[in-house]
Amino acid sequence: MVSICGVLILLYILFELVTQVFVYCRDAYVTTDIVFVAPEVSGPIAKLPISDNQKIDAGSVLFVIDPEPFELALQTQKAAHDLATANLKKVQDQVGLATSEIEAKQAILDDAQRTRDRIVELSKGGEVSRLTLDDAQKTYEVALAGLNQAKSAKLVAAQEVAVQTAVIYQAETRVAEAAYDLRRTTIYAPVSGWIAPLKVRRGQFVRTGVLALAIVSTQNWRVVANLPERHLAGLSVGQKVWFMIGSDPWRFHVGKVKSIAPGIARSQEAFEPLPYVAPETDWIRLARRFPVEIDIGKLPEHEQLFQGADATVWMIK
Repeated sequence: MVSICGVLILLYILFELVTQVFVYCRDAYVTTDIVFVAPEVSGPIAKLPISDNQKIDAGSVLFVIDPEPFELALQTQKAAHDLATANLKKVQDQVGLATSEIEAKQAILDDAQRTRDRIVELSKGGEVSRLTLDDAQKTYEVALAGLNQAKSAKLVAAQEVAVQTAVIYQAETRVAEAAYDLRRTTIYAPVSGWIAPLKVRRGQFVRTGVLALAIVSTQNWRVVANLPERHLAGLSVGQKVWFMIGSDPWRFHVGKVKSIAPGIARSQEAFEPLPYVAPETDWIRLARRFPVEIDIGKLPEHEQLFQGADATVWMIK
């Protein structure tokens, strides 16, 4: 009995010593970026040229929302812009007419003033009657009032020019918004990758900001190993790693540590940006584990990888 206990203790000590140098982890998986695509405008899908699990290139058309309502909206806004432009031209012409009217009224006033001044001089010598002087003064005042009225009309027309200019700027903005919405009816792939199983179909109504489909990106493939916290000591970025992936068993690949999570969330319910790794199963509580990303080099260039596939990792610290 004593010998058995001694052997067990010796094996435990040996295990502890080995784990201080050698790291073995089966809680690892292959992953890449998942890009979720949602439309910026709402409407029924008119074209859906893609299919489940199809490989696509960045910039490929994913689907097209019925553009007709947006084309009509753009035409409406262009018509409003044309009307505003015509109104601006009209009030600019009014400013020109008011300017000409001011010049004409100024000429009439100048003539009335000269006539009045001449009659005033003549009245001093008694050569004209008081009635003639009064008529000349009245003519002058009428001419002055006409000039002031013309100036007021020009001021009003100038203010209307400012208003119509603002209306044009507003119309231009609405035209740009309508054109933008029309362009957004065609949704393009932001990255290269594979189309995840589709949840939308042709004719289905999609809404702004609501997830329509997802793309499994061909970029940034990596292995994530959830290492027990006891292995974090002595681990560093750039460290050499050997790994094997479940979709291609018994083939060993070489990578390097890309990043080490600085922390984890202690609870799945906690609203934190830190990752959460479940520390327990139904009956065994496991040590806390921290995600460690592993750069797999050029492996994605010559081998088909699968998001979420299992992996096994070995390291020597």
